[in-house]
Amino acid sequence: MKSVTPKNKNVYYQGNYWNDLPEVREYMCKNLTGDKDKWWIADIQDRFCPKPFTFENALFLCDGNGWLSREFIHKKIVKHAVAFDWSTELLLEAEEKRGQRDIHYFQADVNTITFPDNTFDLIVNNAALHHVQFLNRLNLILSRALKPEGFFINFDYVGPRRNQYSLSHWKKIIAFNKKLPFEIRHEALHYPHLPTMLAADPTEAIHSDEIIKTMQRYFNLLEQHDTNGGLAYHLLTHNKKASSLQPSKRKPIVKAILVADRAMTAEKKVPVLFSYFIAQPKKIDSASELMIKKYQAYENIREKLSSLLLGSYSLFEFLTLVAFSLVRTIKIKKFVAKFL
Repeated sequence: MKSVTPKNKNVYYQGNYWNDLPEVREYMCKNLTGDKDKWWIADIQDRFCPKPFTFENALFLCDGNGWLSREFIHKKIVKHAVAFDWSTELLLEAEEKRGQRDIHYFQADVNTITFPDNTFDLIVNNAALHHVQFLNRLNLILSRALKPEGFFINFDYVGPRRNQYSLSHWKKIIAFNKKLPFEIRHEALHYPHLPTMLAADPTEAIHSDEIIKTMQRYFNLLEQHDTNGGLAYHLLTHNKKASSLQPSKRKPIVKAILVADRAMTAEKKVPVLFSYFIAQPKKIDSASELMIKKYQAYENIREKLSSLLLGSYSLFEFLTLVAFSLVRTIKIKKFVAKFL
């Protein structure tokens, strides 16, 4: 079965994101590690690396231009790294920047990749799992590739699939945005358009809402630290005003948005969008093998049906895509008719 993959490297991190703002960075650090000045990588180093190069062999999922694997080696967390990505362009950049670091880069599709059992003592994911189509398959392979006492470290988007937020959630975002001062009010705020998303990057948040649930089949979740975002992410991402506003004016407004983000998440008025979690592989016994086969059979059938239904995973998604296709066809016919 052909897997869904990004079209090119341009789908990765374009424009201004909420975590580019220092106030948001502090908010995320506080949520993830308890210290506003400590990012999760430093947290891993402090808590899990009693000596340099504690981890002998590490795997980095969808590592892009290699910045993450380089940082883990530079900080002496990892001695040897293996990293892959779908984009050959990004991998060329990774090779150029590798220097003398002990990193092996290679090109691969995350949906079809495989590894020998008990190969790594650390696996690191930074925002890759929400692009994975065959999520069950990958988690099973990673759990087996990780040594029994190894760690699976994740930081990822875990919000609604393909960013299709509930109507009540989206109304809260719109209402809060209208109350913001003009100098930071988001003027380009719009609901994610499913047909456009599928055309631009069919992998984006493809099964993001199933990441934690799927992980827990094959890993023991030791820690989970949510960093929210259900309100603040939308108001501050791709907001040109926020990124250009003078810090003295921006800081109090952004902090007020983040206070509301925390409160609305705690009250379950908006969903958690981002989370950081640490896990270790479960022992798969003979009784679990049958369930594994069932989960994989379900995933295979789901993806086969999706390939037949324009890439949709629900009746609503399918009807949305069909309606969009019909409207576009009618518009094209009317346009052509003008010249006939």
